[in-house]
Amino acid sequence: MEYCDGSNVLLGDRVTVPVPEGQALARVVMLGDSREHLELDPQFLEWVESAKVLAPTSVVIEWVDHNPFAHSDAALAPVGNYMFTAVDECVELQSRA
Repeated sequence: MEYCDGSNVLLGDRVTVPVPEGQALARVVMLGDSREHLELDPQFLEWVESAKVLAPTSVVIEWVDHNPFAHSDAALAPVGNYMFTAVDECVELQSRA
């Protein structure tokens, strides 16, 4: 799996992704092509595999500073600290772990 610049996507990479307010910093915690991952909750991993929700061209990222989608509106569904995203021109490598 590669970023648009041709460099390999590695676990722990810090990346920026676009969000409604601009850009947010996250780290790569699971690779879709190999299923390699950092320490993740076993129930989350079981769900990812059983529901087949991670495409081979995608990654799971974890927000670094704060979750840009966090809210306190009880009328809306809660959000987690992980997000699935394709590795495309919008995912930019910022630094290696």
